[in-house]
Amino acid sequence: MASRSARSRALLALLILAALLLGGLAARAQPLSRHLALGNPSAAVADPAQPANYLIARDQYALSYARDRGIPNWVSWHLQASDLGTVERCDQAPGEPGFQPDTSLPAGWYQVTPTDYTLSGYDRGHMTPSGDRRATQADNCATFLMTNIVPQAPRNNQGLWAQLEDYARTLVSQGNELYIVSGGAGSLGTLAGGKLTIPASVWKVILVLPAADGDDAARVTAQSRVLAVWTPNDATVQGKAWSDYTTSIHCVEQRTGYDFFAAVDDTVEQVIEGAACPSLLQERLYLPQLQRMASETQPPVTPTPVTPTPVTPTPTSIAIQQIEYDPPGDDVAGEFVLIKNTGSDAADMTGWRLSDEANNTYTFPSFTLAAGAEVRVWTRAGTDDAGNLYWGRTQAVWNNTGDTAILRDAGGTEVTRYSY
Repeated sequence: MASRSARSRALLALLILAALLLGGLAARAQPLSRHLALGNPSAAVADPAQPANYLIARDQYALSYARDRGIPNWVSWHLQASDLGTVERCDQAPGEPGFQPDTSLPAGWYQVTPTDYTLSGYDRGHMTPSGDRRATQADNCATFLMTNIVPQAPRNNQGLWAQLEDYARTLVSQGNELYIVSGGAGSLGTLAGGKLTIPASVWKVILVLPAADGDDAARVTAQSRVLAVWTPNDATVQGKAWSDYTTSIHCVEQRTGYDFFAAVDDTVEQVIEGAACPSLLQERLYLPQLQRMASETQPPVTPTPVTPTPVTPTPTSIAIQQIEYDPPGDDVAGEFVLIKNTGSDAADMTGWRLSDEANNTYTFPSFTLAAGAEVRVWTRAGTDDAGNLYWGRTQAVWNNTGDTAILRDAGGTEVTRYSY
């Protein structure tokens, strides 16, 4: 029979083993990175045997790297007020290296260099922006590692993309924290002897939360603000605003195959992700090379004559007259958009959509605006009547620092817009 001391030692060993196992489970239950607290879009892993979906997690951001493309599939980062300091850019600060190869990549992998972009006609385009990491010099310099960079058309990078980055930081300055995922898709060719892919498009999705402590995934609701943008990576965007290229998160998921914000409750996730993509060749954000591919691979088709269906034209008499964006007291309680029918005929507005720059959208119920009448679309909840409609939100929509309201009819045609 075993001695009492032997039994005690065995029991102690079992307790230690159980503690280790439970500790391991607890560790695995924690997110690998703050920047992936709402999900890992492609289930990337830090395994060199997965070169097309290799996870890199840093204090400043997390990303999925594609070795054979030489660019990230996606980069994910959390943005809060404490990230927005005043240190100089790493490529301008004395003694700092600026753009640098990522020497942390597995042995034998090609390390993209800053000179791979020289005379290419493309900018070294940050995914996690330098401006989002200015609390310390180390944080800023981390954004200059080439695994956070894609070849980006100058008109895109320095134009609407920079404006979108500024807009995100404005949201943070208004008391919010953001979860952002950005990346490139498709190919316009390569640099560095085929080791560096030029993406045909660049995209970004943003989820906005009021700044607070706690479980951020649990704080996301069906009313949480989201934004998705998909832009061509070429000069055609010159003179345009990023808001011209807004789409739904669901559409970006369809185009990329990724699953954004998977840690959020499934029912909530389905609501905030929005509608699916329209037919790819009918969508206003189609890629030119996809249209070429379709014309090259499809046989000629003789069109079948179609008798046009009469369509009632959308009245041009509907206009946004005012946005009460900074009312006295609580913004949610007092915000409204005033819309007027200046024509002589009533307008059926059933199914029309009112959106802001961040693509928060109110869909009109069964509603007719009488000739000469006005209707206020309130942000808050309430009971609809002939002169007042209620969005039902618990968070403000209209930014005090400037915004644009866009009104579209049931078919998606823009009727009017109002900027302030």
